[in-house]
Amino acid sequence: MFDEEELDKLKLTIRNLTEGKIQPKQLKQILLQSRGRIVKDISNFISFCVDRVRGSTQTPMNRELSDSNQFDLVNDQLRQEIVEKNNLLKAVAINLNALVVKAKKSNME
Repeated sequence: MFDEEELDKLKLTIRNLTEGKIQPKQLKQILLQSRGRIVKDISNFISFCVDRVRGSTQTPMNRELSDSNQFDLVNDQLRQEIVEKNNLLKAVAINLNALVVKAKKSNME
């Protein structure tokens, strides 16, 4: 929560207080300044987190639409592949049938 400069300043201020070089009021003032900065940093962090949560709550709807579109695309691709494979199987079946017919004719002769 403290940055190095702020921590060093607090240490020096506490040392000065124990040595009687400053008044307790000055230490309180420096502590309040540090606390104010910390509260501000935490507030900024919380705002950042809230913005992220808001963004992520909107994202699932967009993601759902995107996933749906992607699913439709994949589904269409799979259907196209099935059609192509069925056509290939038909062609193989026709060629295989022609070979069987030829083999039967050869065996009869």
